[in-house]
Amino acid sequence: MTLSRDSKLLIFIAGVASYLDAALLVSLGVALPIWAKYLGLNSWTIGFLSTMLTVAVAIGSFAGGWLSDKFGRVTVFNVDIFFVFVGSAIVAFAGNLPLLVVGVFIAGLASGADLPTSLAVVSERMNKQTYGRAISATQIFWTVGILLSQFIGFITANSGMGSIMALFGWIALVALLNWSVRVFSGKFKDIEANLASSVQSDEGDEAPEKKVKLGTFLKTSGALVPFILLTVFYLFWNLPANTWGSFVNYFLVTVDGRSQMFSTGAALVANLFCLLINVIYLKISDSKYRYPAMYVGIAVALVSFVVAGLFSSQWQVFTVVYIFYSGSTVLCGEALYKIWSQTLYPVNMRATMTGFSYGLVRVVTAIFALATPTLMGVSASLLLWIMVGCTVVFGFSAITVVRYIKRHHITDATLEANQKQVTE
Repeated sequence: MTLSRDSKLLIFIAGVASYLDAALLVSLGVALPIWAKYLGLNSWTIGFLSTMLTVAVAIGSFAGGWLSDKFGRVTVFNVDIFFVFVGSAIVAFAGNLPLLVVGVFIAGLASGADLPTSLAVVSERMNKQTYGRAISATQIFWTVGILLSQFIGFITANSGMGSIMALFGWIALVALLNWSVRVFSGKFKDIEANLASSVQSDEGDEAPEKKVKLGTFLKTSGALVPFILLTVFYLFWNLPANTWGSFVNYFLVTVDGRSQMFSTGAALVANLFCLLINVIYLKISDSKYRYPAMYVGIAVALVSFVVAGLFSSQWQVFTVVYIFYSGSTVLCGEALYKIWSQTLYPVNMRATMTGFSYGLVRVVTAIFALATPTLMGVSASLLLWIMVGCTVVFGFSAITVVRYIKRHHITDATLEANQKQVTE
């Protein structure tokens, strides 16, 4: 089944939320060595800033999912995007640490709230046969957010604090434009309403479910088991992904002694590779190749960190395996988490459960990020072997989720395609 023009427009507008989320995380990572130099920040303060963003994202995720289930996805989503603009604008012009903390917190809070909300906005307006492509398409925006932020950092590498203004000023502008379209475009509002009505008509057998509290819902095994599986999977995938998404520039510059231009250039190459893999993944995400691709991604990530751990003193080796690891994240990470969260959770609790899961992951990630810069300086090898352990855990969790879907006969077009091929 192909995506309609209106569906593509919705994916584009909602996908900007994924772009902004990634752009914030990566721009902060690019900015860390600049702030360390020009504002005289030490490694613990650098870790605090990264942790502050992650904690704010976590709080936003907890609150955003619940608020969107209570007051409506579209309403909450529009408010989220506006405050991403406000927070990013503050960071762009912040010349001291207190103002920087305020901006980072506001932007992170809004960014965290818009993830579960935007996913629910998209999934509720797509039928089950196009979930994978719709969610994978938003993941391309995530990759573009990483890529463009690294590119801006690369071309402004010698601009000092001017690079900060370019990075976060651009994020603020994109957020403002997106908010304006969502709030003031009557045509776009009609498209959202028509798509929602169309899906309800096509899948009318799924009657609206009564709202229930999260605590009550998690007492049932049918909700608790997938919640635990997805949260464990996303946590241990996100620990290495966030570590290198936030600190790869800091690591290459501070630990490996490379230049700011080299670090942003290496990240740029890695994310170009990521974008290529994303485009390919978009074509197979709703096909029988989704899970074979997942197994390949897990294997590549594991080999990458093992090699990096064995040759931890060689920056050349790390640079190469970082590129391969970045590509693997497309096949076995964020996109799968988003698809599964919209498949395994019921409609009436989808945003709340996704937000709660995402928030828990971000809290743990924030704690880890606080010590990451110091750990990098003490023992890069230890950090890389921790990444190996994380890969083993998220890989095992992913395989378990697939088995759970099969065992409970949960609708999954990609597994059904494989089963049909076997029976034929």
